[in-house]
Amino acid sequence: MLFLHNILQSERLVEMMKKRYMRSLTALLTLGVLLLPTGCEEESPGTAKRAQEQRFFDLYMASTFMDTIEPPTASGLYYVEVTEGTGDIPDSADWLLVNYVGSTIPDDIVVDTYLENVARDNNIYSENAMYGPFKLLNGTRTLGLTEGLMLMRKGGEAILCFTSDLGYGSKGVDMMKSISGYRSLRYEVELLEVIKDMDAYEQAKIEAFVDTIAGADTIHDPVTDAVMYYVVDEEYPDSTQVANDSLVSVAYRGYLPDGREFDASSEGAPYEFPVGVYSDERAPILGWHLGLTRFRKGEKGRLIIPYQMAYGALGRVSGQYFAIQPYETLVFDIEVVSVSSNSGSDPGTDPE
Repeated sequence: MLFLHNILQSERLVEMMKKRYMRSLTALLTLGVLLLPTGCEEESPGTAKRAQEQRFFDLYMASTFMDTIEPPTASGLYYVEVTEGTGDIPDSADWLLVNYVGSTIPDDIVVDTYLENVARDNNIYSENAMYGPFKLLNGTRTLGLTEGLMLMRKGGEAILCFTSDLGYGSKGVDMMKSISGYRSLRYEVELLEVIKDMDAYEQAKIEAFVDTIAGADTIHDPVTDAVMYYVVDEEYPDSTQVANDSLVSVAYRGYLPDGREFDASSEGAPYEFPVGVYSDERAPILGWHLGLTRFRKGEKGRLIIPYQMAYGALGRVSGQYFAIQPYETLVFDIEVVSVSSNSGSDPGTDPE
């Protein structure tokens, strides 16, 4: 069976899944209806729904995998190893870097993924989402996903199938698509990294990125005890210095160290805010306030901001999507378009 070895292969994977499953779906559902027991009126609604879910799940597993899989674990999880990993085995509370596609059983509706082409193909794409490899704290999702990930090794690929007992139970959940109660799930997962120390992992990323940039300097924040970096690529030493309480407008592009862009100012519409005024509704992340005081009007450069001065350990969520993932280092290309004092004056000399 093919599997998502990387993001570019995921569209091919989904198409293969659809062709394979839809051939048996109609027969599966028909058989499931025929097997509904008589006397359901004597059961509680929850008992009847759970029993029906189990029948559909068993039929799906039998028709999809035939006799090619191992029996389920004691909890009821089916674990199908596609590619054996060779690295670390995750613990229940490790951070993981994964590619994944989550879909419902038996109808194979994709409800959860950060693979952009899969999201587009299944009408769950959002402009607010940060697509690509996803940072997941094991133990914070479903029991089935947690248990399945602990059976994998770094570099491995697997399919995890489980009922709502290991999923979202009788209540369901709002994800990229809403999942009703008593809904079985299938996750296809590629385990890219097992992150034992998130601070060390992110610091290594920052240092590797900064090593590619000439002239980077540091700013230490005593409150967070974190260090950010900045680079002035185009200097105007006679222009107005940005200071706390300066009103600035900044053209920018924001991206991750791996190049994934998450935000940018519109042409002719730079971002305006008062530097050092954290209570202002326009106030950006801490790293902007600290970094811009190293720039003058007209200057261009970069800010490399660790998570402590950005969106922290929680990231930034927009709706049901992560716009910025947890513990994320951010990079901004910036141009200081204007600088004015509190009185609105600009005593500096404009750059030519």
